[in-house]
Amino acid sequence: MSRFHVSQIETYVRDLYESDHWIDGLDDVNNLSRLLALWALELTLGDADESSSTVEVTDGGEDRGIDAVGVNTTMKEVVFVQSKWRQDGTGSMALGDVLKFLQGVRSLLGMRVEGEPVHATEEMRQAVQSLLRTPGARIRLVTVTTASEPLSAEVSQPIEELLASLNDLPGTEPMALHRHLGQSALFNAIAERDRPSVDIELQILDWGKSAEPQKMYYGRVSAAQVAEWFSDHGADLFADNIRVVIPRSDINDGILQTIQSEPENFSYYNNGITILARSIELGLGGALSRDVGYFKLSGASIVNGAQTVSTLGAVRGGEFEANLGGAYVIVRCIEVPEGEEGLGQSITRYANTQNEVSSQDFAFLDEQQHRLARELQVLGFEYIVRSAEVPRSSDPNKVIEIRDAAVALACSHPKLNYAIIAKREVSRLFSEGPVYSALFNSATDPLALSRAVAVTAEVDRVLDSHEVDTDGVEAGVAIHARRVIAHVIMREIGSSVLANPSAEFSAVLAGVEAKATLLLKALTAVFPDNAYPGNVFKNQARVQQLLDDAEAMVK
Repeated sequence: MSRFHVSQIETYVRDLYESDHWIDGLDDVNNLSRLLALWALELTLGDADESSSTVEVTDGGEDRGIDAVGVNTTMKEVVFVQSKWRQDGTGSMALGDVLKFLQGVRSLLGMRVEGEPVHATEEMRQAVQSLLRTPGARIRLVTVTTASEPLSAEVSQPIEELLASLNDLPGTEPMALHRHLGQSALFNAIAERDRPSVDIELQILDWGKSAEPQKMYYGRVSAAQVAEWFSDHGADLFADNIRVVIPRSDINDGILQTIQSEPENFSYYNNGITILARSIELGLGGALSRDVGYFKLSGASIVNGAQTVSTLGAVRGGEFEANLGGAYVIVRCIEVPEGEEGLGQSITRYANTQNEVSSQDFAFLDEQQHRLARELQVLGFEYIVRSAEVPRSSDPNKVIEIRDAAVALACSHPKLNYAIIAKREVSRLFSEGPVYSALFNSATDPLALSRAVAVTAEVDRVLDSHEVDTDGVEAGVAIHARRVIAHVIMREIGSSVLANPSAEFSAVLAGVEAKATLLLKALTAVFPDNAYPGNVFKNQARVQQLLDDAEAMVK
């Protein structure tokens, strides 16, 4: 690599970002570093939709380690970038710069750090903290430089140590990854920026069509044919998808199980596939009958159903390959000609965010939920069991959502592990039978439920305030310890008080703020170094140790 390659990279990033992001009065190297950081965000997050993304560039001399931050709520990712522009293209990134970067990351993640807090706007801090509360959130650390040498072992070691801290939750996929973009990777990204066009020929059974406002065809496609697409094209099929393949997900396991045991029912169980194409041609033979249609899709991309396609592709060559011939997938093919990319992005976004059915939705079939709705109504509360149901009450304090009820019941349960589940994965409160029945059963008291919801909401209110007003580990504990803190407070209040109509609950609720603040300070004081709060408060043994240490300190 040489100065030639650096000059090509410079031309490219200037063309992309200079008009909007070049700062007069800042030297060229710092300005180019800013542009490079922006490009690194795009390479990591893709051409993200603005409505779901928050991007901030801080490089310019006062960044305190982090040069750019990107948050994408659709992808559930936060990306931290350190960028170094080397005009001569030599060397690599320095250890001191990387250590400074990692300190900034720790600060924004709510880990214990020394020195000044990282430079970031309040909007970005809130965006990061909000995303970190989202189940399934991912953290990406990106180092990017026009230098030609890879990171040295000395520089890589502290990055690996931070990743180990962030990924130390047993039994889960890694939530944090590091990506290094050096000179060669950047130059290759320019050379390969035009992805290969994917053309698909397919046979659709029982097909239908819609001509306005966009040309669309739909029907059943053999699972064997879909699997062949993946074998032929791989990840290029998903070039415009907001995600590619989620390894070892419950979705993939469900797809695989259906192919193994009930291939004939696959089209009834599976949500299907949505394909966008620049052009769609219908073969003459297919025009004579709706039984079978032969189609050619040019410039095709699967924007919904990546898990289905990749899992079916993985079945090829295995024990159950023969079952693919007896399974069918519902497919939608939509023509989005060149020049209508905005429509394609909208289809991609909404195809991946609308009409999702979760385990929580099946609670509507439980008679206990309808009993609670009736009894809570007598107490003056409107109980919302179905997702997206619009409350009739104009007083939000008189509305209880089933998800909030489940979290509150988990926190009020005498056993700590239910509060840990509420923090770790709320969906498990509904999807795991023994957990669900421990919270929602014939003994579930509507008054105790409503009061548990009130306590949990008050804890959230108090900790929201601390989260905004603090930095570092205290902010991290305020974000991630709230289920545990609510549990400790309600354990102290006692189930007899929560369920007692004669108890002076207003006085009890008034005392929650002081208790929550005291617990926050105590947990912050004993929180271990180099630990990520988002993982610690998902681990029952570590939480119990923290509570023991905090109790000893208070005494």
